[in-house]
Amino acid sequence: MARDLGFELEWVSFRWPTLQSQLQNGEFDIAMGGVTWQPGRAVLGYLTRAVARGGPCVLGDEQGKRIAVNHGGVLEAWTRSHFADRELVIVEQNQTLPELLASGRASAIVTDSFERKAFERPGWKVRCEPALARKVYWLAPNHAELAARIDDWLRGHSERIEGAQQRWFGERQPLDALTNLADLLARRMAFMPLVAGAKAKLALPIEDLPRERVVLDSAATSARKAGLPEARAREFFALQIELSKAVQRRMSEATTLDLNQQIRPALNELGERILTAVVEARSAGLLAPSSPADLEVLSPWLNDDERRQLLDTLKALGQ
Repeated sequence: MARDLGFELEWVSFRWPTLQSQLQNGEFDIAMGGVTWQPGRAVLGYLTRAVARGGPCVLGDEQGKRIAVNHGGVLEAWTRSHFADRELVIVEQNQTLPELLASGRASAIVTDSFERKAFERPGWKVRCEPALARKVYWLAPNHAELAARIDDWLRGHSERIEGAQQRWFGERQPLDALTNLADLLARRMAFMPLVAGAKAKLALPIEDLPRERVVLDSAATSARKAGLPEARAREFFALQIELSKAVQRRMSEATTLDLNQQIRPALNELGERILTAVVEARSAGLLAPSSPADLEVLSPWLNDDERRQLLDTLKALGQ
């Protein structure tokens, strides 16, 4: 990618606990080491199109007392949530995890589906969560032009990236326009528990009809300019708003993110990217034949019926 874009590479090491601060301090322009998309990261810099999808895996006896995991990343947070009653062994180098399990110093280790193949040994039990975590490249703030060029490169080289997936992970995962759209919709829904928490802290209601009308009218206007059927597009964006409120009513998460200065700008950016993704998927003829499996990535926030409603509006947009 660097060669195609005319850049020379300089490799800079990072540690997961200090990744964000290193990015903010300008120690590197882009992090490309299995970074998982998260709302807290999305308000800082730019997170690209996804290049792969994975999930946590537990190797060994997960009923045992001592669970080992790498320090500072998404997997540590997942482990603390799922094994709160166990003794956790937090390591600084994830390459040391297999030896901890092999030597009996840990009953089980937590890794992800990409590292699992390199870590597992004959006779070890393996259980993996659904592969719903999207891996992205994370650009430092004030790199908008570079972010756009990288996203363009990723969109135009999906076959090469899928070939790399096959080589390194042993499987191909789709990176087409519909997959990108579903990912962006999931990113928006992932913000909703934080929106609910931020509103609760400010004593604001979940429903704000005047603001919703402004957002919907703006989205419909942008959709019309992009060549989408306005009525169908309005239905699609209106449903997103209703589903977002539904998620907020049943999921609330305390957050330090500022509603107006951080969360809403991130949601506005996602809205623009979703619109572009709809146009891309529609142009590729992928909306009309879409299926429930295409929206599985939304399952942590939307139930089967809600995903079906969203799927129906996408199919209508594709007609």
